[in-house]
Amino acid sequence: MTQCLQFHFRQQPYRFVFRMDFFLLCLFFVILFCVLGVWQVHRYQYKKTLLFTYQHRLESAPVPFSPLMLGLNVSRQNADQTLQFQPVEMEGHYVNALTMLVQNQVYKGQMGVEVLTPLQIAGEKKLLLVDRGWVRKPNNDTMPSIKPISGTQRINGYIKILNEYQFILGKNIYYPSASPIVMQKIDTDEISRMTHQSFYPFILRLGDSGAAGYVRDWTIITVLPQRHMGYAVQWFLMAMVLFIAYFCFCCERKNNG
Repeated sequence: MTQCLQFHFRQQPYRFVFRMDFFLLCLFFVILFCVLGVWQVHRYQYKKTLLFTYQHRLESAPVPFSPLMLGLNVSRQNADQTLQFQPVEMEGHYVNALTMLVQNQVYKGQMGVEVLTPLQIAGEKKLLLVDRGWVRKPNNDTMPSIKPISGTQRINGYIKILNEYQFILGKNIYYPSASPIVMQKIDTDEISRMTHQSFYPFILRLGDSGAAGYVRDWTIITVLPQRHMGYAVQWFLMAMVLFIAYFCFCCERKNNG
């Protein structure tokens, strides 16, 4: 069923013919583009908040780790922005036998690995994964040699909440019995099942003063907030252009004869 709306443009008679099938198709894409635009606006706000939290908390003095955990049921549900980038300090010893490597980490155009070693904190039952930084991978297929760290260590750094939705291809850990353990992403649940140890659901990025660290020039976000806003504008413009295109497509010049 079509409906006509007559109007004049530049003294020429036109009529708008409503086409239901084409309207539904355009409506679907307009809604889709608007949803994507709103999602990019949310990402913009999230990245702005993340950067503000990072700058604000790193300017504060580190707090003792154990008192911070008191009264908290630390899980993936509440280990969120309340702990993100929180500077902490602690004392414990490294569990060198459980040192792990996160592969395919690129730094200044060079391929390498991220070195993580669990820390047994004094007075704590759970292990805390400490990200000690980036190490360049040898040119052959071998992994870099990581020296063990003995004795009690007093370290500081900041808490980093893990990204649960990081996409990987295939299995995360192909050789669980290898030493060191090599993985594609940090998954504390999988690591706990494999090692039969209990881990905190976040990691500690070692501070610059940590003697047992490597290259610690981490990227906080890969896409700046301004880019997300640019994407949002593009999606909204596409929705508007599609709406105008539909209107133009349905307009016909009226013949007076």
